[in-house]
Amino acid sequence: MRSESTEGAPKAGHPKIAAALIGLATLLAVFAIFSIWANRQALNTDNWVNTSGKLLQNEDVRGQLSNYLADQLFANVDVQAELEAALPPKLEPLAGPAAGGLHQLAPQIAEKALENPHVQELWGEANRAAHLTLLKILDGEGSTVSTGGGEVKLDLGSPVSQIGGQLGVGGALASKIPANTGQITILKSDQLSTAQSIAQGIRDLPIVLTLLALLLYGLAIYLAGPRRRRALRSAGFGFIVAGALALIVRGLAGNEVVGALAANEAVKPAVEAVWSIGTSLLVTVASSAIAFGILVVIGAWLAGPTRPATALRREAAPYMREQPGATYAVAAIVWLALIAWAPIAAFHKPIGILLFALLFALGTELLRRQSLREFPDAPQGQAGERLRALWPGRARTVAGDSSEVGELERLSALRRGGDLSQAEFDAAKAQILSIQTKGVD
Repeated sequence: MRSESTEGAPKAGHPKIAAALIGLATLLAVFAIFSIWANRQALNTDNWVNTSGKLLQNEDVRGQLSNYLADQLFANVDVQAELEAALPPKLEPLAGPAAGGLHQLAPQIAEKALENPHVQELWGEANRAAHLTLLKILDGEGSTVSTGGGEVKLDLGSPVSQIGGQLGVGGALASKIPANTGQITILKSDQLSTAQSIAQGIRDLPIVLTLLALLLYGLAIYLAGPRRRRALRSAGFGFIVAGALALIVRGLAGNEVVGALAANEAVKPAVEAVWSIGTSLLVTVASSAIAFGILVVIGAWLAGPTRPATALRREAAPYMREQPGATYAVAAIVWLALIAWAPIAAFHKPIGILLFALLFALGTELLRRQSLREFPDAPQGQAGERLRALWPGRARTVAGDSSEVGELERLSALRRGGDLSQAEFDAAKAQILSIQTKGVD
């Protein structure tokens, strides 16, 4: 038969299993961050077009694209012959030097053309059309492209024609440009099967990995027993670590990718810009994980045994007891402020807002119950007296001593209820006794 003290003691929990689950969940969170980024960047047409627009706004990328478009123009049109046909017979010898001069001038004209809103619109339309075609192929739709002989191409013929028209020669250059000029192959037919498999994995992985990571964090907190608050704090740090690791991997991978793709120092700034812009969504997702982790850590701290957190709960307890509606009104204001600030990308989406609302309401209720359990009879309006009691050099009174006893009783209740581990209880008790001893001295 168990003794009364044994029955009242909190369960020990499984701290080692909980720690292992938190470590595994953090690793899965890292992979989830990358899968979310890949899904949003590669399979979302609006994000694809938005990223391509940002690329065009970058000076280094625009410079390299201008060189490419100018080279495409002169590679597909015999500019010298067109000039000879347009010039009088006596001036035909000047066609060669004039063509060379136009070739040198073409990149500058191309770059100026790319700053034109109309050309930028054509760039966006070309990217949207290419991506929609890509999605149809990856989904196995459409009959125009097959595994046998189809390719997905980004058609930049319109910008090339715009540049050809601005070079002059009576508008003849633009009319001579072949229809297939300026086409960049995105996907070849022999890559289709692999691309479809990757696309399917990218679609499923974000949901699977995110849910699995959250479930493991939740299971770890449940198995932590009396250390649940500490496990919650560890889960918050897990999200922070996952986001930080994703950013570190992005930086290291960027160095490798830029080194592999930059054929020379001249194109390196453009490649760096492409990597930076192309992974900007990854930064957003990783930063959101870090922000979410910080919010979780703050929540765990509010429920912890530190003197500031305890003081906050003590002051809030009477209002939580007598005005529960006001408690949730304050929580709602904080929630709305966080939604307006949107430190987490999910706050821009309805499902993210709803999920955070549920978690925030649950956390508020748990904190309210803990405060009422700790301070069931705490009166309102004694914050000033407590601050004066803590003023340096003020002698402790009998009331002060009794408050220390009350604090020890509160800690004992938290320990019995499982809100504090033995180590946290011992540390808080030692701190209170130390302060009391100093007051007596």
